[in-house]
Amino acid sequence: MNHISAKPAPLETEALTLMLGDRVLLDRASLRVERGEVLAVTGGAGSGKTALLAALAGQAPAGVDVAGGIRVDGHLLIAQGGRLAPRRPLALQVAEVVGHHLGLDLRSALRRTADGLDRMGVPAAARRFDLPPEQLPDSLRWACLFAMAVAVGPAVLLADAPAAGLDPTVRLRLLHRLADWARADGVALVLAGRPEDGVAGPADHVLSLRRGRLLPPRPPRTAPLTPLEPPGTARLHARGVGMSYPLSPGPKGEARTLAVLHDIDLDLRTGETLALLGEIGSAKATLARSLLCLPPPTAGAVVWMGRDLMAASAPPAVGEDPDNSGLRRARRDLQPLFPDPAASFDPAMTVGAQFDLALESLRPDIAADRRDHRIDEALEEAGLRPEAALRWPSALTVAEAAHAGLARAILPEPRVLIADEPAASLSAEERETFLDTLMAVRDRRRLSLVLATDRYDEGLRDAHRGIVMLAGRVVESADAETLRTAPLHPYSRAMLAASRGERPALEGDAPSAFGQPAGCPLRRRCPLAREFCAQAVPALEEVAPGHHVACHYWDTPTDG
Repeated sequence: MNHISAKPAPLETEALTLMLGDRVLLDRASLRVERGEVLAVTGGAGSGKTALLAALAGQAPAGVDVAGGIRVDGHLLIAQGGRLAPRRPLALQVAEVVGHHLGLDLRSALRRTADGLDRMGVPAAARRFDLPPEQLPDSLRWACLFAMAVAVGPAVLLADAPAAGLDPTVRLRLLHRLADWARADGVALVLAGRPEDGVAGPADHVLSLRRGRLLPPRPPRTAPLTPLEPPGTARLHARGVGMSYPLSPGPKGEARTLAVLHDIDLDLRTGETLALLGEIGSAKATLARSLLCLPPPTAGAVVWMGRDLMAASAPPAVGEDPDNSGLRRARRDLQPLFPDPAASFDPAMTVGAQFDLALESLRPDIAADRRDHRIDEALEEAGLRPEAALRWPSALTVAEAAHAGLARAILPEPRVLIADEPAASLSAEERETFLDTLMAVRDRRRLSLVLATDRYDEGLRDAHRGIVMLAGRVVESADAETLRTAPLHPYSRAMLAASRGERPALEGDAPSAFGQPAGCPLRRRCPLAREFCAQAVPALEEVAPGHHVACHYWDTPTDG
């Protein structure tokens, strides 16, 4: 980025090189970030983003050699994870950080931080300076960190993985507010994070750290690898599915439950890919597991090929054939993919031994002397070499464990894969490779696929249809193209905006499952909310053929 400026830029490097032993983390990078400019640096885990920001802050990690020129004026570094001292009231930490930099007393430091919280969109009622950080919601903790930076007012702010781990709609709202402050106050802001963390959204310029070089980012894939074939007849049905969990008895000994899934209807057709979309607390993972009856839902029915899976999951009567209900065949046909594949393997057995047991249980028709060949085929189809069968789970990388999980799922030749964030622990490139492999397996075997994810654009990219979930309810369902281009529910629109790096039109955080508001669960955050939204939960209504929306005012334009 070359600029002509009357004043020197507050951040500038010349041929900056970072070496970790013989490894080049950064190769002769020349950067210039002007006042009021926002730069995003993206890269996978271990690419050197953290080392770069630490070097800019004059705090190069141990073992990292720095060469080249660095000039940074009045900087402040927000470290990865947004760490604050535990068990110490936030007020004391504000006084230390803000007071140290500006020479202010406690009252003045808190007042400046409160002004910063205003700029982060945190209402006065949510401010809890008397609490330690671990008692604050993660979103409020990040907002406080950003507000402290605003209060200090550095010339350069360096933020490593800012707001990582928050829901996309909450994370992008905070990042855009931070960028607005930087532009308004003339602060040079550098945001570093993984490509999927959204740091590129509010940035003026984006660079990707790959193999030690700062390069333009790679454009994401936005279309399916191959055109999707039309799905066939519906084979998996969910009707009125609900899930409640028991709570401790009430004050008078009355039984209490927490309902997390409410009256879900769903049909999955042969060869169809259905995306379950929602953020933390949406219950999309609960729905995915309910379709597998792991555990069975507490209300409604799940039917596969005419067989009631909830009845099949019930313990057999004394003397009854354990598989009298056909549960083994259903388990063979419906296979799960888990969000943490490594944890789903038995550490005391090799991968191959666990695959052999799975075949023995689900495919007793396959002779023992043919199982090794079937295992080798599944591993190769899932992107691994057959030698992976001889390895222990602890010897697998995170990416290899994900591919091994896929191999195990396709081993019994299922008809449906139900995937709950199967690539959640992977880096961006590993995730892309895994999902491409998953879609290739789906197409080759003409499998039905249910994919639960909070990545709105990624979930819809290879899907026929999508279901958007909020607080255990379906708020919108439509074909994938409609949800990608013209969703109608305010929550769907916010998730779409966040997936594009744009500012979501929602304020505040999602309420806890224990404190859901009356009426619409989105009403306290929604730009369309009216008084009536507190009186009734919106019904899911068909607004166009195949397009259903649960919103009282979905056809009301937003203000402005």
